[in-house]
Amino acid sequence: MRVKNLLIPMLLLTLLIVVISYLKPFLIIDETRYIGVAWEMFNSGNYLVPTLNGVPYDHKPPLLFWLINLDWHLFGLNTYTLRFIPLLFGIGIVFLNYKIYKLLWKDDKNGAKIVAWVTISMLLFSFYTTLFMFDIMLSFWVLLAMYGGLKIIKDGKLWSYFIFAFAIWFGILAKSPVILAHLLPLYLFANFWSAKEPGKSFYIGALVALLIGVALALTWMIPAAKMGGEAFARGIFWEQYAGRAVDAFAHKRPFWWYLPWVPLILFPWLLNSNFYIGLKEITKSRFKDEGVRFLFVWIVGTFIIFSLISGKQLHYIVPEFSAFALLITRAISLNKKSFYRARVYGALLIIVGIGLIVAPWFIKGYIRVFLDSKAFIVSGIVLGLYGVFLFIKKFKSKESFVKVVAISSILIIVSIHYIAHIYLHKQDLTKFSQAISKLEQKGIKVAHYGKYHNQYQYFGRLKKPLVILWSKKSIEMFIKNNPNGAIITYKKRDIKYNKDAVIATTKFRTQNALLVKAKMWKELNK
Repeated sequence: MRVKNLLIPMLLLTLLIVVISYLKPFLIIDETRYIGVAWEMFNSGNYLVPTLNGVPYDHKPPLLFWLINLDWHLFGLNTYTLRFIPLLFGIGIVFLNYKIYKLLWKDDKNGAKIVAWVTISMLLFSFYTTLFMFDIMLSFWVLLAMYGGLKIIKDGKLWSYFIFAFAIWFGILAKSPVILAHLLPLYLFANFWSAKEPGKSFYIGALVALLIGVALALTWMIPAAKMGGEAFARGIFWEQYAGRAVDAFAHKRPFWWYLPWVPLILFPWLLNSNFYIGLKEITKSRFKDEGVRFLFVWIVGTFIIFSLISGKQLHYIVPEFSAFALLITRAISLNKKSFYRARVYGALLIIVGIGLIVAPWFIKGYIRVFLDSKAFIVSGIVLGLYGVFLFIKKFKSKESFVKVVAISSILIIVSIHYIAHIYLHKQDLTKFSQAISKLEQKGIKVAHYGKYHNQYQYFGRLKKPLVILWSKKSIEMFIKNNPNGAIITYKKRDIKYNKDAVIATTKFRTQNALLVKAKMWKELNK
């Protein structure tokens, strides 16, 4: 293994996270919710049952919350080092993609040289690595399980079964038994894709390892269910999975919903002829290539399963980004051209660059967000010049060609965040949350009108849950019992309100969050 084939892509991914950490705070609502849940775990000392505003939180297993707490115990309460949690899993994915590629195509040295670069070149993969969510973490455990499964077939050593069981265990703790949906097609159709006949020993051994992984996950689920109560137990054992699969309570989409996303998943290689030339070589094999069969079963099988599931989100199929990265790597490796160009992609970057440079003069009157004209112009110049470079440059080495394309994806992600950085920082909830905290420290009760996503708990270091109000009647009752209290509510940005009634305010997505004096609630709109 040539260290530089992995080290430099990993360092680039790290640099990306460092820059993005500077350009944006944690995003409302998902990222702030998860940090809030982790804070309640830290504050209460209860590491078994995650809670959201004091209520057992059954939507996600505890691994991410445990890792956040581990980070806080090691480095103190902060948000800076938390960014490195998804980064470490992203780096792990780069490494596992390399290892899986070597298992599938052990004689393909050219592909092994570029697979890490192709992985970080995948725009959506690098973008999701910047997000503080569960999907990159789950992707790592999916890939580790796949690596273990491949090793079981190829050498049958006990260590391979251990890797498989270990990945299942932590995959369930990362994001529920959904990890099995990513692995099921490869297990069921092993006879089709494997060059070596799996035999009964593979199926029995892999099943036993899977059951061991599930049993290990139950060492958390069963005690947590007992402590969390009946509703929590029902959620972690059934409702959160069955609800999404059969009749989604959220993100319900049609069967074909994932297909239009495939071009974006393939970006930027969708715009490169070298990929299509190699893809043509792949199709000539007519499934004689074990690795191609493996990827075919992985991509097609998983897409069918997740298309049948009622609830759909793009991040549900983040693990499959690695399958596409492996496919692209193999296609480029099979391309025997003596030189490589990226004219179409370069032309697109030129067009985008020009568009960004002129955009501030056209969109100010149409978009109600905080924009930085300088950021548009700088990003446009950088992307435009890089596009010119790609358009005119002829690469004699596919390795240097892939590196340049990978760097372009990093530049695109940084440019997007740089353009939006003022808007994103206006969404920082710290000062607003601290205003809530000051009231709490004085013994003043604070209520939240409507559904609460735990977004203020960590940033205000709140010690107690907020009171949740669902109706005008409950608001009246709260005001009667707590005339000196405060109520959090939300107003559209263009709606005027009585500023004398407001203790603090902040931007909250497309609205304003208001911390209102309870006794002046009725005067808010006067």
